[in-house]
Amino acid sequence: MNEGVEFRSYQEHDLQAMVDLDEACFAPPFRFSLPAMRRFVEAGNAWVTIAEMDGVLAGFCIVHREREEEKEVGYVVTIDVTASMRGRGLGEKMLGQGEAWVQSWHGAGMLLHVFMKNPGAIRFYERLGYERVGVERGFYGVGLDGGLYWKAMSC
Repeated sequence: MNEGVEFRSYQEHDLQAMVDLDEACFAPPFRFSLPAMRRFVEAGNAWVTIAEMDGVLAGFCIVHREREEEKEVGYVVTIDVTASMRGRGLGEKMLGQGEAWVQSWHGAGMLLHVFMKNPGAIRFYERLGYERVGVERGFYGVGLDGGLYWKAMSC
């Protein structure tokens, strides 16, 4: 399904392509600016995977190591996949790599937010074992609620 896709770590020259892909994937209230993307990918607690096909960005995933209620957890900042690669398991593969990273340091689980009016993303995460544990009103802006999802990791 993902034949020809290569995975590697983030490099600074990836930044603009990541911002461009994020713009293609998400509407304005959900996009990251170049400075915000830089902060997310270059943070000391960040894990980033880049998926390339024929030397072109096909997708990326950013996970941060965070402390939540006395536990170390992974927080999924974003998963972006080019339109031509959607439905081929690339997002699932990258998320699985992020989960493996969290398990490598014995993290308790993974947290993420999903826009409550994005049924495709909600189905994606729920299919992969994430459960909604709350709703944060206005997480993405006025009237744009975010569902908080959790998946426990078995170490």
